[in-house]
Amino acid sequence: MSWDEKRTQPVAPVRRIITSHTPTDTDGNDVSIFDDSVPLTSVLDGGACISSLYSHPAGVANTHTITPRIIDEQAHEVKGVVRPDGVNLNYTDLAPGFTVPYHRTSSVDYNIILEGTAVLITPTPDGGEKRTQVGKGDIVVQRGTLHAWEAGPEGARWVSVLVSAGAVTVGDKEGGKVLEEVDF
Repeated sequence: MSWDEKRTQPVAPVRRIITSHTPTDTDGNDVSIFDDSVPLTSVLDGGACISSLYSHPAGVANTHTITPRIIDEQAHEVKGVVRPDGVNLNYTDLAPGFTVPYHRTSSVDYNIILEGTAVLITPTPDGGEKRTQVGKGDIVVQRGTLHAWEAGPEGARWVSVLVSAGAVTVGDKEGGKVLEEVDF
């Protein structure tokens, strides 16, 4: 399902499949599969849906236990879109023409465009903005930069892997300026 003619309905829930070895696995051949659907969460006055599909703290991705409770607990530890101490997998769906305001996170974000088009908006030193169009199959790597998104006429969908990172420092290493996070 895509956004309807009224531009108010996001895609259907996203199917999520997670694999793991069972706790009793002794030879690497006893694999368990967790298979469910994740509904998308409406944010930013309903023109955008962003949902965490999977999250884990740094260094503990390969645990043997995968249950709905553990997956939900890990997802609830994510405040915003970035897990401060690890990795978060997000699914984003924007209504046609919808704009996500400027924001910056202390993370490296790997955004893979699945459907539609969007414009990546970044500031320029003269107070203007640079607009870069992206579409299906494109990959955008955000490295702690201030940016905004504007969906194209058919809307846009992408998956993001967000890896926590230190805050960006610009200028001289000794007297540089640490850039604060900016929430949308």
